Amino acid sequence: MLSFNPMQAPSTGQLPLTLPQELWSALPPAEQERYQRAQDILGVFQGSRTLRLRDIVSGVHAQLGDVLGALQVLDGMDLVSVEAADAGPLVTLRALPDEHVKIVGPDGRIRWLFVARPIDAPELDPEDLN
Repeated sequence: MLSFNPMQAPSTGQLPLTLPQELWSALPPAEQERYQRAQDILGVFQGSRTLRLRDIVSGVHAQLGDVLGALQVLDGMDLVSVEAADAGPLVTLRALPDEHVKIVGPDGRIRWLFVARPIDAPELDPEDLN
């Protein structure tokens, strides 16, 4: 099992979940580890939309508690949904992280807008479009 150094960026050079360096460096090491594990979970979905929780745990080679913490990150970003099933919890991939957009408000405060690409395009009534 590879050890994770939360102060280092992932080997791809891109930070987990498209976090910009400014946000990443502000996270405490434990949070960085949760975000990295959340990114690792996304990698387990290769070719699948829905996985059993136990398959995710074995796919990322982590303890259940660590996986649950990472799933909270993904759920909070609306990237996955979790539902109960007879064979155990099922996790469904709903969207993929795309980018974080930095916005400076009229008050001069910086805010971040998270953008994710939905797996399934939403069905919109043509009347709702501009």
